[in-house]
Amino acid sequence: MQHLRTIAAAGTLLVMVSAAACGSTPTPAAPTAPPAPVPTVEITPASEEAIDFEKALENFDPQNFDRPTIIDNEWFPLRPGTQYTYEGFTEEAGERVPHRVVFTVTDLTKVIAGVRTVVAWDQDQSAGELVEAELAFFAQDNEGNVWHLGQYPEVYENGKFIEAPAWIAGFEGAQPGITIKARPQLGAPSYSQGWGPAVNWTDRARVAQVGQEVCVPYGCYQDVLVTEEFSQEEPNAFQLKYYARGVGNIRVGWKGADTTQETLELVSFTHLSPEALAEVRAEALKLEQRAYEISKDVYAHTPPAEYPEGVAASPPPGEPAPALAATAAPAQPQAAQPPGPRPEVVVYASDVAESALFELEVWDDPASPEGTMIGLPNNGDELDPPPENDPHATFTIQVQPGVPYRCWIHMKVGTPKGRSQANVLWVQFSDAVDQAGQEVLKPGSGSYLTARGPQQEGWAWVGCDQERPALSAPLITFRSSGPITVRVQAGMEGVGFDQVVLSAAQFLEQPPATAIVPKPR
Repeated sequence: MQHLRTIAAAGTLLVMVSAAACGSTPTPAAPTAPPAPVPTVEITPASEEAIDFEKALENFDPQNFDRPTIIDNEWFPLRPGTQYTYEGFTEEAGERVPHRVVFTVTDLTKVIAGVRTVVAWDQDQSAGELVEAELAFFAQDNEGNVWHLGQYPEVYENGKFIEAPAWIAGFEGAQPGITIKARPQLGAPSYSQGWGPAVNWTDRARVAQVGQEVCVPYGCYQDVLVTEEFSQEEPNAFQLKYYARGVGNIRVGWKGADTTQETLELVSFTHLSPEALAEVRAEALKLEQRAYEISKDVYAHTPPAEYPEGVAASPPPGEPAPALAATAAPAQPQAAQPPGPRPEVVVYASDVAESALFELEVWDDPASPEGTMIGLPNNGDELDPPPENDPHATFTIQVQPGVPYRCWIHMKVGTPKGRSQANVLWVQFSDAVDQAGQEVLKPGSGSYLTARGPQQEGWAWVGCDQERPALSAPLITFRSSGPITVRVQAGMEGVGFDQVVLSAAQFLEQPPATAIVPKPR
């Protein structure tokens, strides 16, 4: 169950909220005693559901997100720059422990499962000590439902890092879920809030009450919506969340066998200044850099978070520059490119973690490097190009800025069947730019290179030469140094590959002449 890892409540300025105060002037001061008891909620279950948690997931369609980062759901608005502070208590070893959560909607975005998401950053304190920091990712579909596409939390104890149980849609069987619906209905069945089986994220929610009047330290609200959240691991423990129109989550309570008995109330609402937002952005990027280093099977295979348009990748005053450049994966600062031979980039299929494969398979092939290739069975279908989230592999490589690379893929053309010639792969790269310095080929976008192999079955070196939209040349240049994300997506069923080469010198004009390209030393 979500124990404040995604308290997520942001929105328009409170002065614009029509469900305004019904009591005394609110104060942001921290309570010096336990908050008033959360009203007892006698919940009549939406239905006596027999839930198959693994199968009762939401139908996620990346094509149903035309403006995913404009999150204006009346119950859960997420406006960049808003910051909410919650205070309350949890039960630990029979003692009531002060608990504080600061949740901020950043102005960063990140593409996950083919959808651009809003990046939220929060900090969770217990008895004044930071116990968790987290990045969470949200997007709104065309109907107004707010989706949760994953999160990267870091858990600490006594100031030391303990674990980072990340789940991101598209990796390790994880799938997106709905945080809150556009039109919540009392009596409707529960809905999945995401599925991350590798870390036991199985949360579901349903509407428990409507039309409530609730007061918290920041103010009083009418027509409040109450939901109850529960999980496969704790089916009899319920976290209650109270939502005010135009504001978001104003209170958290509990019901049933919830051992933490967590209670939180909104005590402060702030819209950050540009300087304060820049500081938050820098902290979120630092956390993302650690995510790339720590979560090697999941987060390391995602495209990097991106700055808002028109914002330079510069730190706030007095702070060191964040290690993450705009639209680039975390990178260590490097000196100017030295003279001499330019490095070739060679990736074998055996280098790609199985967790980085989406609906692709690892096959044995004695002709491949280390006997390993990647492919998918041929059922006779063509597949859709990006941004469609069809079978793909993601991995990171090290590149140099300003160096033109040529992309080659050692493709295995399969046996034709039905509509599939088994000879097409699409390729995308994070941080790639055209001659005008504009971003192109970004994973999750509609810009990509096409590697179209011959119709004859068997192995062939194929250039990534056909562009959409058309570029001036098939050469690829990157904005900055450091690791970038490569996404190779199947264009037809039955196709496979065992090597990807980015050449800055040796194969700029002609493909490799040997079946296996040795890795540079």
